[in-house]
Amino acid sequence: MLKYIINTILIIALFAAQLYSANSSPYKLSTYTDTLLTGSGAVLVALSFYTKERVDSLTDDEIASLSKSDINKLDRSAANNWSPNGDKWSNIILAPAMISPFAFLLNDKTRDDFIVLGAMYGESLLITNGLSMIVKDMAQRKRPFVYNPDASYKDKKKKDAVLSFYSGHTANAFNSAVFVGTVFSDYYPQSKWRYAVWGTTLLAASATGYLRYYSGKHYPTDIIAGAIIGAIAGWGIPALHRKGDENISIRMMAGKENMIAIEFYL
Repeated sequence: MLKYIINTILIIALFAAQLYSANSSPYKLSTYTDTLLTGSGAVLVALSFYTKERVDSLTDDEIASLSKSDINKLDRSAANNWSPNGDKWSNIILAPAMISPFAFLLNDKTRDDFIVLGAMYGESLLITNGLSMIVKDMAQRKRPFVYNPDASYKDKKKKDAVLSFYSGHTANAFNSAVFVGTVFSDYYPQSKWRYAVWGTTLLAASATGYLRYYSGKHYPTDIIAGAIIGAIAGWGIPALHRKGDENISIRMMAGKENMIAIEFYL
């Protein structure tokens, strides 16, 4: 429930910020683009309320019939993992990663543009999390630990046990990492610190992904998918707002049979 409250607050805040754009910023907000991005994120979050109701927990018979041999070879090793501590540490590492963009408040140049940066980061969070929740609910992929006889049976009976694909933790970690690295590089393209920023943030994101595997919560393919989707959001949102890249834009058009198409122009 807390996640839905936070997403609702983000939606309201983003609509309030859409008309603001600092002149000194390498980025600018656009009423059309930001309305579309925020609206898309809001729709995804809203739809997740519906898809969540369609998730069913595993029955005792389903759990008893599980076999590791049913898992593809690339992912099979994850079924041997079970570590509540690994799960806890993935949360501990993810928390500072997700608030890392607030470090831009420490510098005068980026602090003056923080409404723009906050709107951009909020859009990336809405889209990353809204998409993650819907895909998880629709895929209903069993988590690796449900195949492990050493894992908690109580946890196997929870609805969360069938929400493996894809890794939301990894998606959020890579979204934050790439967002911070991209924004820092755009503000300080000549800074030697940009390598340290990229290295530190990506290392934290990679550690989060590994711990999701180590804990038995996700397969390698879950983590890879989450990393790719998060990275695309973390890079793509700043790219759509970057001044001088007006050739990158979004257009929504009505097509035949009342279909709606969203196109990216590069």
